[in-house]
Amino acid sequence: MIKKSVTIGIIAVLALTFSSCTGSERLTNMTIVQGLALDVSDDRIIATVQYLDLNKGNGKNEKISGNLTSHESASGKTIKSAVTAVEKKLPDSLFFGQNKIIVISPEFDRKYDGKLRDYLVKNKESRPDVLIFKSEGKASDVLNKSHKNTRVPAESICKQLEKSKSDITVSEYLAGDTLKTYKIS
Repeated sequence: MIKKSVTIGIIAVLALTFSSCTGSERLTNMTIVQGLALDVSDDRIIATVQYLDLNKGNGKNEKISGNLTSHESASGKTIKSAVTAVEKKLPDSLFFGQNKIIVISPEFDRKYDGKLRDYLVKNKESRPDVLIFKSEGKASDVLNKSHKNTRVPAESICKQLEKSKSDITVSEYLAGDTLKTYKIS
């Protein structure tokens, strides 16, 4: 009886110990996405990711007050394949848990609106509170701008959208709201 209790206790402790370790990845080993832009070129989807680059501003002669983000782009036949191609260019996997905005170009909206809705519904990392809008031109230009020299441009863009009452969330978009075109100044 005691042997059986000890065995069950050991199994329970081992199960608890190892269950939290499987399939997880440390945040320090991930690329933290701040913004996603989707454009079209030659019938291919181009994904541009703005991500935190914590190596910026760590040098002795660099100011730490500058922009802390970098950008990477890649193309694919689908949204998922384009995002995966971006991820392959970076040393760590993408983490969308802190993503703030999704920007799409007018051409992307015309050609792939239904595909975007499907992607957002099926993507396990998609968050309903992310702001989404249509740019006037290339979506990547919005992310690539050093927006008023802020540390995290996507955050500044969010504040502009909220202030102007032009913000639509992924949740509202999936519920059928029409995307607003917004010019980022």
